[in-house]
Amino acid sequence: MTPETRRILFDAEAQAEWVIGLLRLVISTSLFVVLVVTVAIYGRPTSEVVDRQLAYAVLTMGSYLALGVVFVVVIRLGRFRRWMVWVSALIDCVFVLLGTWLSLSNVGLSGQYISAFPTIWLIPVVLACGALRFNPALLTVMAVVLVGGYWMVLNIPFLLPEDVALAQLDFFFGWPPNLVRMVMITLAAGVLVLASLRLRTLLHRSIEEAQARGRLTRFLPEQLEARLAQTDVAEMRGGAVAPVAVAFVDIRGFTKMTADMDPEEVSHLLTGFRSCILRVAEAQGGLVDKFIGDGAMIAFEDADGQAAARALRFATGAAEAVRHWRSDVSLGIGAHYGAAFTGIVGDAGRLEFTVLGDMVNVAARLEAATKGRDVTILVSDDVFSSAGADQTGWTAFDALTLPGRAQTVDAWGR
Repeated sequence: MTPETRRILFDAEAQAEWVIGLLRLVISTSLFVVLVVTVAIYGRPTSEVVDRQLAYAVLTMGSYLALGVVFVVVIRLGRFRRWMVWVSALIDCVFVLLGTWLSLSNVGLSGQYISAFPTIWLIPVVLACGALRFNPALLTVMAVVLVGGYWMVLNIPFLLPEDVALAQLDFFFGWPPNLVRMVMITLAAGVLVLASLRLRTLLHRSIEEAQARGRLTRFLPEQLEARLAQTDVAEMRGGAVAPVAVAFVDIRGFTKMTADMDPEEVSHLLTGFRSCILRVAEAQGGLVDKFIGDGAMIAFEDADGQAAARALRFATGAAEAVRHWRSDVSLGIGAHYGAAFTGIVGDAGRLEFTVLGDMVNVAARLEAATKGRDVTILVSDDVFSSAGADQTGWTAFDALTLPGRAQTVDAWGR
């Protein structure tokens, strides 16, 4: 997982906890308002059991409200940590199970009457909030805790004589508790709608990022697509200075050859030439930095220590491939090996993968020097020696003078 991916997931988790914190405020406030309104409309039976039940309800809602405030403040202050997600989720589960146990203890009923108490109806709400986190492992643990706790509560025996306990049960099937249940179902549905909206937003964002990455690959060598999937553009834009082999290829006599061609024929010629170069470059692990008219620049990164050898094989392979394609097309190929900057350059409007450094100029001048040396390929001794090439069939050019350079270059040609 790349640092950028970890950052995005952390931001998503923090945003989810922020939303869940706000939902706690909404849920606790809504249930408190419903409780007050129903009691005001239907009255409150005078009973110690009902008084304690109402006190438990107010305490539960107050605690839930306080929990929401704590997490909203923590995230607002930038103090959120990934482990807090687990604490938050498990506290929700404990609230539900503890509240239900207190209600059963208050009335003296056995656990078989668990569904009579509105508190247990918070389970769908809690699980819906868990779905907002998009963390399957966390949601699984929450489900296990809630189901396990539910099973434990079911096994609680009558705490009072059965007839006494059941006589106190009528209140929990009246309008006030049933109205609370309806509100909880509504809240669970609302949270799931919110989860669906968040999922849709994340999906939309993923699609947009994939499209942006797809547009970017149109401006970059195709071979970089796998690397882009593992790292971000900013990291690649930073680039690095490392050993690299660079080859330049040019069609000899292109201007004269195409003087009498119509544009369609020229296009067909260049398409065939580029197809040959791309095929051979890909076979040798080379990145086609750019095509420039009837020429091309190919880079061979040295992660495997074989950049020079691959550049040399490319040079001989490209010359042979073009000769088989069209015998009337001849090439000039120059290659050099050395340290250079490799990375992405440009701004948001136009990004390019490139290789920069003096060694690139040497490779370009070696390609140009093939014209006056009556050879198709001219590679520096750095390429030749690093590749461990056999000298058979090659001609040595010692102390070769290149245009624009004071230092001479030892080279090999064929």
